[in-house]
Amino acid sequence: MSDVNDTNGRDDAERALRDGLRAPALSAEAMRRIRAATEQEWRANVQAPVPAPARRRWLSLAAAASLAAIAGVVGWNVFTANDAVGGAVFGQLARVEAPGIVESGYLRRDVAMNPGASLEAGQSFDVRGDSLITLAGGGNLRLVRASAIEIVAGNAVKLERGELYVDIPPGSRGSDSFIVMTPAGEFRHLGTQFAVALIDGATRLRVREGSVQWRAAEGDSTVNAGTEVVIDRNRSVTRRPIPTTGREWAWAESMAPDFDIENRPLQEFLTWFARETGRKLEITDDAARVQAASILMHGDVRGLTAMEALSAVMASTTLRFELPEGVIRVSSARDSTTSST
Repeated sequence: MSDVNDTNGRDDAERALRDGLRAPALSAEAMRRIRAATEQEWRANVQAPVPAPARRRWLSLAAAASLAAIAGVVGWNVFTANDAVGGAVFGQLARVEAPGIVESGYLRRDVAMNPGASLEAGQSFDVRGDSLITLAGGGNLRLVRASAIEIVAGNAVKLERGELYVDIPPGSRGSDSFIVMTPAGEFRHLGTQFAVALIDGATRLRVREGSVQWRAAEGDSTVNAGTEVVIDRNRSVTRRPIPTTGREWAWAESMAPDFDIENRPLQEFLTWFARETGRKLEITDDAARVQAASILMHGDVRGLTAMEALSAVMASTTLRFELPEGVIRVSSARDSTTSST
């Protein structure tokens, strides 16, 4: 009878082990922790000889630890699976260019993401086509093709490769900071448009609007609009002024969120265009100011770039516009101080 009970016990244990091993695949973070713990234990025991009595005790402890590790791995799998389902919402995929964006991970296939998909803390993405994400707390995130990111929290993203652009209008998130994590430290928005890129081991920050708080091991600093900071792999820092318009920002402008013009004042559209292109809006005369405030727009400019949308909207009015460097200048037909563009 004892042999039968032992056999049944082994069968139950084997069945439980098989069921446990069917848990979901390990997350990237879990894999990193397991590798780190394994390497640390290996180094400790290879580099430091262990006396015989201690070695016997160590072997007993190691056997117990192995069983605990199996249970821990299964438990971690269940935890991360549940956490992914109920994780903090980071945002929603609004638009993506071919060939798309995929959720990536260890020990499983990449999963293609479609517009409208919810993105959550704990997920990692391989960005194969330029992408636009609407952030849950306000603002948007734009990703250039060939980038890779890990969503760390509902308000934090880690850039692992490529470039991203953060657009958070002043006051849109209240006290909730948005954080971009890089090898050079953390970048926190302060009512901001800024871009972060990883290039040949260096980290590059470009601030277009507002300011960014840079937190690094060496201390904190603030980077203001019109400034580029490059931190190389040796932690050497270079700063220089940059324009807020031009080719440096072209890819980010191409992924700007659509502006719904239907039944909205022209003034709102002009303000949107100015901000999206890093320009200052100048309305030169009273007649133009009255028209900008009173004209209600109709139609649809979705799918157009900011510049294409400007041309389409202004063609339906009698107003003129010019685009000198860093400015959009709007005037009425009566104002002879400007010429039509």
